[in-house]
Amino acid sequence: MALTEDDLKNMSPEEIAELQKKNCVFCQIASGQVPAKKIYEDEHCIAVLDISPANLGHMLLFPKEHYSVMPQLPDELTGHIFGVAKKLSQAALKAFKLRGTTIFVANGMAAGQKAPHVLVHIIPRAFEDGIHLELPQNSTEEQQRKARNAIKAYLERFGSRVIKKPAAKTAPKEKAPEKEGKVAKVGVKKEKGYLYFVDKEGDIAKAKMARGGKKGKKKAIKAAKKKTVKKKAVKKKDTGELLDDIAGLFR
Repeated sequence: MALTEDDLKNMSPEEIAELQKKNCVFCQIASGQVPAKKIYEDEHCIAVLDISPANLGHMLLFPKEHYSVMPQLPDELTGHIFGVAKKLSQAALKAFKLRGTTIFVANGMAAGQKAPHVLVHIIPRAFEDGIHLELPQNSTEEQQRKARNAIKAYLERFGSRVIKKPAAKTAPKEKAPEKEGKVAKVGVKKEKGYLYFVDKEGDIAKAKMARGGKKGKKKAIKAAKKKTVKKKAVKKKDTGELLDDIAGLFR
């Protein structure tokens, strides 16, 4: 029994959505009621070859659940579908040895949408393939400015509902202040198996203590002094800053 216009007016949005779903050929493809040449399928979406292709390999990718227009798609499903579209595009490029694909969604009747189900078109492209999708430039600079301001105002007002804001970055933890201690004096200091040497200009170096009593100590001092000489070639801080840097090193 065909529904009249009055019947449709008396139906709730949920009843209309259910009616659209029952009469949607893409929902029937997803449920297996209507045969199609499937290219890809997972638990969320399915891709089939278009029965009226614009080019060889023209695919239609769509969600298994019924959504009439793109704004109805949950954010997670939108991301998943376009992730699959990316893979299908790459597969088409390799399969047909082409250099490009056209991917688009006709969203709403004014945009050329013919089926009441969200569809992502993936069309393999070749140079001079006869498909013309050039967009005319019909707006003036003033119209562009008004359009930009209108969209910006909408996003500022409803942005939290339309776009998920990135999580705020946590501030880096501050380093704990170093314990106060005595600044190293010029000379030699032995600590935990190492020998530290600070020269008159404030350069500091350390060398591992060698065994052998006084001879080992002299050897370590000599090695530490050599390190301070090398450091002078790249020294950029004055004596006061260097001594501040090593504050607390010696107790």
